[in-house]
Amino acid sequence: MSLRDPLRQALIAAVGGDDAEARMLPLEVYRSPDVLDLEHERILAPGWHCVGRSADIPTPGDHLVGEVPCWLSDGTPGRLPVLVARGDDGVVRAFHNACSHRGAPLATACGHAARFTCPYHAWVFRLDGSFVGAPYVDQAVNQPLSALPLEEWNGFLYVSSDVEATPLTPRLAGLDAVLAPFRLAEYVPVHQQTDVWDTNWKLLVENFMDTYHVFRVHRETFGTVGDSPTNTTMYPGTDAWTYHVALDREEMATGANTSLEGEWRRAVVLASVFPAHVMQVQPDYLWYLQISPVGTDRVRVRWDVSVAPDVLAAQADRDAYVAGLLDLLHRVNSEDKPVVVSLRRAAEGPQFERGPLSRYEANVVDFDRHVVRRLTT
Repeated sequence: MSLRDPLRQALIAAVGGDDAEARMLPLEVYRSPDVLDLEHERILAPGWHCVGRSADIPTPGDHLVGEVPCWLSDGTPGRLPVLVARGDDGVVRAFHNACSHRGAPLATACGHAARFTCPYHAWVFRLDGSFVGAPYVDQAVNQPLSALPLEEWNGFLYVSSDVEATPLTPRLAGLDAVLAPFRLAEYVPVHQQTDVWDTNWKLLVENFMDTYHVFRVHRETFGTVGDSPTNTTMYPGTDAWTYHVALDREEMATGANTSLEGEWRRAVVLASVFPAHVMQVQPDYLWYLQISPVGTDRVRVRWDVSVAPDVLAAQADRDAYVAGLLDLLHRVNSEDKPVVVSLRRAAEGPQFERGPLSRYEANVVDFDRHVVRRLTT
């Protein structure tokens, strides 16, 4: 599968020069099913996808479920159900969430279990995926669960459907140095939610990493605590990640994560681990999205919120604090959603002459280049 040459050339032209020459990608890449299939084959299926955090499964027997993109043997895109469990030895492992007998899911929700028992024929597996036994089977059986590549980074758990996937964490070393002071692995999960938005997955990634729109779209929420984009520093990305840092007003440092010093106590890091994991890291909380396309105009968004442990411990009314934080983020989503939905609707129309991107969209260009490299080489 490959792109038509005119579209290939248009993609290269959009991001192939320096940042000052960059333009929005051609509208066709946001509406074409063929392009989405190619993205699935070259970007999504071979990629690493965040399925949760280590803090979601803190004790042996804790497990979570999810899905990651895969490429099926018949040459079509698919979804691989994933089961991630912490074993009795404390090690976190990922498996295809399918009994090795007839494929029934071993878990349908996050939870806790001493062992996994198939709901269909009661085949039993240990937390490390090894086979225990099968009732009423005459021949000898040893069918462990199919293991999947898993990596943990800053408390995030990433899974790939590609057993030969290039290791992820070595490629995140530069971003790791940026986020290390926050000690994200210690942040406490307080909320998880899954929504579906009527837009293209790339438009949502681009929007999250676009600091240019904050002063306009989020003037009633994030815009009240900082003067974005003028308080924002853009940093060059790599082919695996990108980020920028915004500074909130001085008073926002009060009550922040005590592991941070100086300006980091009011710093907000917006980062993306390609292809589809975006995060907003703050001294007081972490907000991150796992973005998964279900069509050219629909995307499943799982968003999670965690709070710095000392910040949470300092609250006289923890529930009220969390409720206020979630109210803010719901309002932020309600500001973003109409915009990214409208952009996808506009992609059904004719191509327009695109103006240059702002320097505050440099992270968008980093992501678009990641996409274009894989679609055109």
